[in-house]
Amino acid sequence: MRNAPSCSCAVPDRRIPLFVLDNVLRRIVQPPRRFLARHVRPGDTTADLGCGPGHFTVPMARAVGDDGRVVAVDFDDSAVARLRLRAARRRVERVIETHVASAAEVDFIDTASIDFALAEGLLCCMADHDGAVRQIERVLRPTGRAWLSVMKGGRSSDPRSVSKAEWHEILSRLRVVDSGEGLLSRWALVGPRGSTPPGRPAADPRRS
Repeated sequence: MRNAPSCSCAVPDRRIPLFVLDNVLRRIVQPPRRFLARHVRPGDTTADLGCGPGHFTVPMARAVGDDGRVVAVDFDDSAVARLRLRAARRRVERVIETHVASAAEVDFIDTASIDFALAEGLLCCMADHDGAVRQIERVLRPTGRAWLSVMKGGRSSDPRSVSKAEWHEILSRLRVVDSGEGLLSRWALVGPRGSTPPGRPAADPRRS
């Protein structure tokens, strides 16, 4: 955030085991297709930042269809490799463009080109929160939206954790369409500040 401490480059992004990111239980508790149906339309250009092995990415590719595009980004090369294999098996590899990169370094995504950006649990897995938020602000179309969520209760000494105060600072930089929190996490559906995109209903994937 503009007033937040700068990130510590010595702190690596949090590497989460792939089986935790994509498994049958998560697909039951957090069904991706139902969530994406409320945010993604055929032909959209979307971004899945911190995509992991593709819990949301492959369903997103099906949602945008052959005329759409999904830019999938994760710093974990093993997660991206798993996603590429899964996309090929599901025959959506032509729709998904994969990158091994930090979400704070996505200059390969054109400015104002994204209809919907997903950052589910992204910020609390990386130290450069400001860099990631700046990139999300940059890549969204004026009518675009982004879904952000962070885990609550992280250690204050861990620069990857997002405190309540920092979360409010992040949201102050964006136009909040809807927001909320549960026992373990906070979430928000946001757009670029000053934009007034047509309404789309919000949906917390934990409540879908």
